[in-house]
Amino acid sequence: MARRARGRRGASEAGRRGAKRSRRARPKAAGLSAEGAGSTEQAAVEAALALAERGPWSRVTLGDIAAEAGLSLAALMQEFPSRSAILGAFQRGIDRTVLEAGEVGEGSVRDRLFELLMRRLEALKPHRKALASIAVAAPQDPLGALCGWSRLVQSMGTTLTLAGLSAEGLPGLIRAKALAMIYGSVLPAFWRDESADLSRTMAALDGRLQRIEAVMSWCQSRPRTAT
Repeated sequence: MARRARGRRGASEAGRRGAKRSRRARPKAAGLSAEGAGSTEQAAVEAALALAERGPWSRVTLGDIAAEAGLSLAALMQEFPSRSAILGAFQRGIDRTVLEAGEVGEGSVRDRLFELLMRRLEALKPHRKALASIAVAAPQDPLGALCGWSRLVQSMGTTLTLAGLSAEGLPGLIRAKALAMIYGSVLPAFWRDESADLSRTMAALDGRLQRIEAVMSWCQSRPRTAT
């Protein structure tokens, strides 16, 4: 009974955060490349996501992506020598979307992390089916998965900094990796969440952050201001 009560409190807390988010300006849909970036990057990322959405990512080759993008393989490989490099360009676009929405100075550390991670997930929402296909294929491409993990840890370091937490040094790296694991644990719920407001994803994320807040003291520390 106590467990059910805690579950209701968690759902209510996620709902409160969701209502707060709906009153704020939401980030625009993620651009696939920076404004003014080369058309090859834009075409390559769009083509890769389209192919991942239509079929298994494990079967997609650079030649397939070049054909889908209307590029020669040589032209594509001048900028992207691997599929992982294309996904890196996509992730940088998501990072830009999160940064363009600005800082989140209000609320607790948990509130700020919740807001920033939901920005990222909302930016990913239009590409959810493609990204789920890519995630399923990760065990078949360990090098690509390792590169993806490294990029995610870097993105989580940016998230920590925007939330007012230090991402510097070994402690910062540990925090970034912990946040990356929290974020990754929410993705299965995100892949399945068909709600318009991502309410199930918000509930899952809030629950993860609540647990980590209770056991990790780094959630309470802010970087010192230089004097």
